[in-house]
Amino acid sequence: MFGEVGATLKSIRHDYANFNWIFSGSDLVVCEGTSYGEHRDGPWRAGVPEWGAGRWCDVFEIRDWQIHRCFIYLDPDYAGQDTARYPWLADVAAAPDVVPA
Repeated sequence: MFGEVGATLKSIRHDYANFNWIFSGSDLVVCEGTSYGEHRDGPWRAGVPEWGAGRWCDVFEIRDWQIHRCFIYLDPDYAGQDTARYPWLADVAAAPDVVPA
């Protein structure tokens, strides 16, 4: 995934100051965050409707003070062009000045 998705990115930055950390017991840590940057097809920023991407979540399972497993959840459609499967994205892209309530 990183080779294919990463190859489409010109730049990426993470909003470290706004990470949301969730701890469950002594062995599960979740980090939720946002990113912004430039895809080969244009820029994106989490929370900006016409771009759509930029939100992610990592789940870490800790054993003996080491990461035993890590699951990474993100939307790889950084350019927001997957409108065939998600028609509401096409509506938002057609009217980029409209911000949903």
